[in-house]
Amino acid sequence: MVLNIVNPNAEIREGYELYQILDLDGRVVSGFRFDQDQNVVVLRGSDGQNITIKRDDIDEMVKQPKSLMPEGLLDKLTDQQLRDLFAFLRSSQPVH
Repeated sequence: MVLNIVNPNAEIREGYELYQILDLDGRVVSGFRFDQDQNVVVLRGSDGQNITIKRDDIDEMVKQPKSLMPEGLLDKLTDQQLRDLFAFLRSSQPVH
């Protein structure tokens, strides 16, 4: 988990790859490939909404080398906040 927080692009697990599609009308959409068949590709955008695109309308579909998780999440935290965050992530008891 630490690696994914510190460097989100280091390892992108299968099923979490970001795809970008350019359609024949010049529209660009991106998201996780949620579903696909011979006729359509369904991407799930970062807003959680599904976008269905007919395969016949796709000009280009490219898997992106970047994670959707933003980089630099820890940059603005103090040393104490970092220690608190990782102590919380390591804890096995629910916080009350």
